Amino acid sequence: MKRKVLILSPLSDQALAVARYLERFGKGRWELYAGFMEGEVFRATGPYKEGLRVDDLSQLDSYDVVLPTGAVSTYWMAKNYGVFKVNGIRYSTANLQCFDKINMLTRVEELCVPIPKTYSSISEIDDNMFPIFYKQKFERGGGARGIARSREELERLRPQSDLFYQEYIPGRVTYGMGFIAKDGRLLTFFQHEECLSSPVQGGSAVIIKTFYDDRLKAYTEKIVHALGLDGWGLAEFKYCPRRRDFVFMEINAKLWASIEFAFMNNKNFMRYMFEIDYPEEKCDRVVFVDRLISLGLKEVIRNSRYVLNSQIISYRPAPKLLLHLIAGILPSSCRQVMKRVMCSTGTL
Repeated sequence: MKRKVLILSPLSDQALAVARYLERFGKGRWELYAGFMEGEVFRATGPYKEGLRVDDLSQLDSYDVVLPTGAVSTYWMAKNYGVFKVNGIRYSTANLQCFDKINMLTRVEELCVPIPKTYSSISEIDDNMFPIFYKQKFERGGGARGIARSREELERLRPQSDLFYQEYIPGRVTYGMGFIAKDGRLLTFFQHEECLSSPVQGGSAVIIKTFYDDRLKAYTEKIVHALGLDGWGLAEFKYCPRRRDFVFMEINAKLWASIEFAFMNNKNFMRYMFEIDYPEEKCDRVVFVDRLISLGLKEVIRNSRYVLNSQIISYRPAPKLLLHLIAGILPSSCRQVMKRVMCSTGTL
């Protein structure tokens, strides 16, 4: 008999990556259902048998496994359901610490792991400190983040009560270590170098390649152990030339958008979570072409050499990718009209 798995936030890239691997290597043992959270577009899509709007815990009772994927669904599940399991992997409420970014940074600094200089209000920032990086105090999935090059730019951001500020560490590259942990100890992990993100100031991986550094492993192990984390997440770092060391940015205690790259190179992620086995691809670099196109024609041209020399990952059919590329070329007024049409027709 097939086991029923409800995947929350089912149209996220990480959800579609999980669904893709369950379909390819699950040997027909899994039946996939889509669970849409409040505010998410309810849209039928290929890998799921049925979809439902999730707003009550009782709706989860008829499924063998419930897997939240993005920040919203993961926080909702842990906050309302408490500790839950995906097969033998427990996701603990201890992981909710990671959603409070300022508190998380304070805890990490106490462990003697390098962090950026951090400010809770604009008044703490001198004019000679710009540019300044800003992001949300509490992880809500996406949200405001970017680089401000003047005090005036910071003061225009709203609502300021949702934001905090950090020293800007130059460079586009971000380093990540995805992991599964149990009782504060790593069961498996995979490191990567994120060469380009969407948005470029920091977000989901666009161009990503394999990487390894002992310091990243040591720092992540120390944090996971000290916080007693259980389950899965992605620790992110920037390299600071001035410090000559990696600087901790955050742990996203959810499935991350580039997780398919980890699946390709380390089968233990899917083995622990869904008891499936498959041959590892050991791929050195991939381009998430959907996200590259979303950055616009300029970035597509600038990074075309990577497209030709990397494995391509896409979660949209080719016609949709073409529409997104065309939309990126159009003037902003036309782009907004086209975006509304694509949303209404389900091609976004």
